Amino acid sequence: MAIIKAVSSRASLGNAVNYITKKEKTEEKLVSGLNCSPKTAIDEMKITKVMYNKTNKRQYYHFVQSFSPDEKITLEEAHKMAKELAEKRFKGYEVVVATHKDTEHIHSHFIVNSVNLETGYKLNWSKGELQKMKDMSDDICRAYDKSICQKGQGLSSYNLNKYKSLEKAITGNYKSYVLECYKAVMEVKDISSSREEFIKLMADKGYQTNWKDTRKNITFIDKDGHKIRNSKLEKDFKEPLSKGDLENGFKINAEQSNIREKAREVLADTGRRRTVDPGTNRADREEGQGTGADAFEGVGAFLNLIRDEDRDSKEELRDKILQRKDRDNLRIRQENRESRETRRRTQDYDLER
Repeated sequence: MAIIKAVSSRASLGNAVNYITKKEKTEEKLVSGLNCSPKTAIDEMKITKVMYNKTNKRQYYHFVQSFSPDEKITLEEAHKMAKELAEKRFKGYEVVVATHKDTEHIHSHFIVNSVNLETGYKLNWSKGELQKMKDMSDDICRAYDKSICQKGQGLSSYNLNKYKSLEKAITGNYKSYVLECYKAVMEVKDISSSREEFIKLMADKGYQTNWKDTRKNITFIDKDGHKIRNSKLEKDFKEPLSKGDLENGFKINAEQSNIREKAREVLADTGRRRTVDPGTNRADREEGQGTGADAFEGVGAFLNLIRDEDRDSKEELRDKILQRKDRDNLRIRQENRESRETRRRTQDYDLER
């Protein structure tokens, strides 16, 4: 049987994708991309957000499809089923699918861009939408002759450890100071661009951070003197919080900050181009000067900041961007024609009156 879980995480988009595609958890043949290349998925998702000017708020959704240890299923079967589920449920969205082999139960992760590549609409999620995804998963399981999770069975036989820990915390059967430290670390690591900034922000929350190059673990000390190691937080909450994971996240946060700053510059420049002097010819304005098409020129200017060692993937990404640009320019021209036609009909109507 397979269960579907929505994962609530404060990790950045880059951290989330990097975590589910770790070599020690999966392998190349068990990682796939829907509407994107797994190697450049982070950059592609960011570009989609900038293209539709939706870089704030929810960045992605994270789901897990998990099979019972008793299910007779291979890694290849599980990955194929996960890809089918992604194609069926997330049409038009960029999705990275990774099947993990590092636990007793085979499971697949889905990182879904919050912005639709084709429409620009953001994904709206609810309990009803999650149930639809579960029903789709059940249909796929039946097609592959796998068992179905019956209503009321819950997750008792093969809960992910992370959910067990969180359930204990919610019911009060867990050490509260560990949970509070976990919450602080998760909040601070997603807004820190360096080790120094991370330590400072943790201090602002009342935690002393002992981070020494000569020691394997990081130790957090709260106001009451409780000591919590990052290794314990990793074990209890199944989050990647090693020194390497944190420092990698800081680099990604710094890159994201740079991209957002460049995006703001592009949008600000686009806004300046929209400002037309009173003496400017109306035809110039009607032909779309200062429209969203200008933003693509700016996007191209800062795409060079995104580093990609895979040449083929980079060319594929560039081709995709150009296709989006052509599609957007066509839409803009069509809107301008419709606008001119509407004004002409209004003028004709006024003359007839």
